[in-house]
Order: sequence, then C-alpha cells, then structure tokens
Amino acid sequence: MTSSADGIAPAPRWRAHARAARHTKRVRLLRKTILAGCFAGVAGIVFVTLFDPFSRLPKDLSVGQVRLNGSHVTLELPKLSGFQKDGKPYDVRAASGVQDVRRPNIISLTEIEARFETNDKATVRLTSPSGVYDSTREHMDLLGDVRINSTKGFDVRMTGAAMDFKAGTIVSDQPVTVVSGTSTIAADRIHISDSGKQITFEGNVRSVFNAAPGGESTENDK
Repeated sequence: MTSSADGIAPAPRWRAHARAARHTKRVRLLRKTILAGCFAGVAGIVFVTLFDPFSRLPKDLSVGQVRLNGSHVTLELPKLSGFQKDGKPYDVRAASGVQDVRRPNIISLTEIEARFETNDKATVRLTSPSGVYDSTREHMDLLGDVRINSTKGFDVRMTGAAMDFKAGTIVSDQPVTVVSGTSTIAADRIHISDSGKQITFEGNVRSVFNAAPGGESTENDK
C-alpha cells in the first residue's frame, strides 16, 4: 500500500469516507422526515379533535353536501329535526346554510321552510327568506318576509320573528297581519304560543270582519 507525499488518502479509505458521509446525510434526512411526520400527525389529531367542523355539526342536522372554506362550512340542503315539549316533531329545511367552525351551534340559513303540528292536529308551515338557527337553544331568528300558514285556515305575515322550537312559540315585535277566513287582524306585535294554538296581539290592534257577499264589513280598533 502506498501514500502520496502531499497527504492524499489512498483510494479505498477515501471511498469509505465518502460512503460514511452519504450515510450520515441520509440518517439526518430521515430524522428530519420522521420528526416532521410526527409533528404533522400530532397537529392533525389536534385539528380533528378541536376544530373538525364535520364532527361538530349539530346531531339533529342532515345535509346534502358539505364544503369547507377557511373557517366556514357551507351546507347544501340542510335539514334540522327535533321534538317540541309536547313530543310532537318538527323539521326545518333550507336551500343552504353556513356555519362558522368557531361557533358550531350557529347556522345561517337561506330559503327556510319549517313544519310542525299543533295540539289540535293542525299542520303549520313557516317560510322565511333567511334566518339564524341556534342548535343549543333550538331557537331561530327569522328575517325578511316571514309567512305562517295553518291547515286550520289562518295566514300570518310578518317582517321578522323569533321562534323557539322546543317551547313551540313564535314572537315578533314587528308589524303583523293575520288573515283568517273573512277576518283580518293587524297589530304591532304578536305572540304565538302552544305551537300555534294561542295567538296574542299587542299594540294598536285593528280588526276587519268581512261579511258574506252582499253584506257589510265591520272594522274595530283596540
């Protein structure tokens, strides 16, 4: 075996040193990759546990499709269902909904249609262009042209209302008009309780009773 005078290592030793250097680089790279994978796995578990929007949707909610955009979840054709305090079911359908994962119990809905039954077996249908549903309280604030129709024959028209599904109440502080048969009642406020069985008008109540054809109508102010 020979060595040069200028200190250059023999070829076999040089090759061994190069292999060792490459091995060390691979080990370092693998360590970094493993550490990065561990951190990513832990971060994923934390995200799913704390922030996974799909696991935090209300239990009484079913949807067509779900899309995630940042911190907001878009729900297509959401349907909410539950029971009133008297055990009668209700359901709420909408064209779409948006939920902020930071407030998973709040859902903003559009093109709302709700249905529930009253104690006298009437079916009540409520519609509204938009609303905000709180699944924790089973409460919804309705916005815009709110309409309530009953199979018993009354038609309620409001510009906004608050509905408590569990208690079976609807309250509005906005002007309201109720048409039932040949009578029309207008008021500043309305309180519907017992799932529509009892209706209370408040503030500047005006009523018009239309007689049969050929008769005269009467109007009362309270």
